[in-house]
Amino acid sequence: MGPDHADKKALIDEVGLELNELRRSAERLDEAVATLYALNRTDLRCLGILYRRGRVTAGELAEESGLTPGAITAALDRLERSGYASRVADPHDRRRVVVVSTVAAREVGARIEGEVEVAGRGLLEQRGTEELAAIRDYLRGTREVYESQAAQIAAGLSGKGGAAATEEVRGVSAPLTGDSSARLEFTKGAAKVVLKSDPAITELYRARFEGTMPDVSVQGNSITIQQRRRFRPFDWRTQSADVSLNPAVPWAISLRGGMWKLDADLRALEIQSLDVAGGASEVEIWLPEARGTVPVRISGGASRVALHRPKNVAMRAMVSGGASQLVFDGNRLGAVGGTSHFASTDFDEAVDRYEVRFSGGASQVEIDTL
Repeated sequence: MGPDHADKKALIDEVGLELNELRRSAERLDEAVATLYALNRTDLRCLGILYRRGRVTAGELAEESGLTPGAITAALDRLERSGYASRVADPHDRRRVVVVSTVAAREVGARIEGEVEVAGRGLLEQRGTEELAAIRDYLRGTREVYESQAAQIAAGLSGKGGAAATEEVRGVSAPLTGDSSARLEFTKGAAKVVLKSDPAITELYRARFEGTMPDVSVQGNSITIQQRRRFRPFDWRTQSADVSLNPAVPWAISLRGGMWKLDADLRALEIQSLDVAGGASEVEIWLPEARGTVPVRISGGASRVALHRPKNVAMRAMVSGGASQLVFDGNRLGAVGGTSHFASTDFDEAVDRYEVRFSGGASQVEIDTL
């Protein structure tokens, strides 16, 4: 091993060490600000989002922070009592309530993010363009590793203790009822999922699971699939699910708790809504023709996500929490901070269209037409 190789290895070790120390320093800063302003870490996270966005709905705040509706209600109650947030009627829709930041919230946000950002930009301005590109690429790649691992762990639900998981392949199905619509819900994440429509089946759905068999319940045309807690580290590597849906009824699809490696060909279906929550990594979705305004929500962070829609279908996308390497209908964007909106030229006039929302950040996202 030559001296150059040894020097490179030492530098790699030092970069890794500094990255860990940076993470710890950020945690200490958050702790110091939380102590100074008598906030817990959950409330501080919500304040950071309010500082960046100014005003959000409670649902948007829950999506971006990763909190449940009950937890976000409790957090907003505390923030409002402390003078950091106000809930007011939306001036454009009096039936809807929005959460707005106060002067006190902006002061805390400036201490958390504003001063750090200014100081950080000062350090970056001392670097050349090649150095900045290298720093950007390293941070972007590291972020993608984190997001991919988070999605895998959430989808795997690995724990400790108990008996070893049983490796098996099982098929299940259920009859189609007379209900006018159907719903598919994964409640605790999943890994390596193939989701598709199949006009040849007469049942409501057919599914084939490899690895530990999840708990599957069906009520009417509503299917709930819940992964069991597994007990061997990285047991998610042996998990997979292949689910076929009957296109005779429209579907609402909810994939919650983290999704890693999802391949969803929905082109022969009618979908009423699509919700992917808890983080998503390595996801590719082929959307069908839209009927009315169809909401698509991807929350909790997204990495390496592709959305394809038919050429004649309008779409608008909103990204909150920042985005990098975002492509919308061939327009390539770099780093985008805060909240950004992108729309096809025919969106406002279209009756049938998709409204897509990414919250919690997005990296390597491509939205295009087929």
